[in-house]
Amino acid sequence: MKERGKNILYFVLLVLSVCLMIAAAALGERAPGPLVAGIFAVGGMLLGAGAVGLILTLAQRRMTPEERRQAELGEIDERNVAIREKAAYSSWYWTLYMLWAAFILVTVFVRGVASLLASAACVLHCVFYMINIGRWARKM
Repeated sequence: MKERGKNILYFVLLVLSVCLMIAAAALGERAPGPLVAGIFAVGGMLLGAGAVGLILTLAQRRMTPEERRQAELGEIDERNVAIREKAAYSSWYWTLYMLWAAFILVTVFVRGVASLLASAACVLHCVFYMINIGRWARKM
């Protein structure tokens, strides 16, 4: 997909996420709790995808051509690929039970706070992934 198409997609994801969250807030008590929580969760996922896409695009635009080329080479470098694989493997085991417990809580209680906790668990999973990338980069 061309760069312009990706940027439009990221912006559409942001707008759609805000619309979903407003719709879920407007539904409030008039709709079943699981439906509202599900709409909030989908809105949060779309918000994250759109925001990260736009932020990465802006960061890439600020790079010089030399820095862009180095970043592209770094993506396919065998050492960096091995670091990402080890970090992902380690992160999954660190957060596996935390994610399992959070999603069980959401399915049992299905309240706004519980859905926020489940979303926070997913975010922490990603944070642990980034921490492990740094940890494995130092070890290798």
